[in-house]
Amino acid sequence: NQASKIMELIESGKKEGAKLECGGSRVKGAGFFIQPTVFSNVTDSMRIAREEIFGPVQTIFKFKTLDEVIKRSNDTCFGLAAGCITKNMDTAMMYIQGVRAS
Repeated sequence: NQASKIMELIESGKKEGAKLECGGSRVKGAGFFIQPTVFSNVTDSMRIAREEIFGPVQTIFKFKTLDEVIKRSNDTCFGLAAGCITKNMDTAMMYIQGVRAS
């Protein structure tokens, strides 16, 4: 079932060295609920970075340059949603122009 697939991906994140910031477990009781889960220190090669997780899991990546972020954004066949959070409108516009959304 989907909950088992999500838990398998959460476990892979832990094993591959991502830092579990919160969550990561099933909610006790009836049903297939999973705690909202956040990983930091995620790298591009990790399974949680390369596969879509249809569940309450957020991955956080470090980056050094805007070009690196754009390259990462364009290096995926997935993309149900995209976002850009910044205080600098020039940076946001450069990101929007560089990302190939389809």
